[in-house]
Amino acid sequence: LFFSADPLVQKACDLLVQRVGQQIALSELVRIAGTNKTTLVNRFEAAFGCGPMTWLRHYRMMEAAGRLRSGHESVAEVAESLGYENSNNFSTAFKAIHGLSPLRYRKMAARRERSA
Repeated sequence: LFFSADPLVQKACDLLVQRVGQQIALSELVRIAGTNKTTLVNRFEAAFGCGPMTWLRHYRMMEAAGRLRSGHESVAEVAESLGYENSNNFSTAFKAIHGLSPLRYRKMAARRERSA
């Protein structure tokens, strides 16, 4: 889901993962990857079924879910560490992917862990 056999796509993914907590524009990603926007977007679409910025949002939300399950960071800390300056925007993005707010997700994960 998060790795590609396409070297160009994997190079871009590696960069996005390294900079997961920073804002990065598609134009900057294209420049660093050494390609053009159309090529990068088309190859991401072929590899993952989405463009690079959507891929990044999904990766961030996967990371967020893991951090929320661990319970060591507040929602605001998780949001900030993943590049969200506004925790409301983070909560909206998280709910769009996971179907629950970050707090409800954390509570459900804690209940599951206690009952396991």
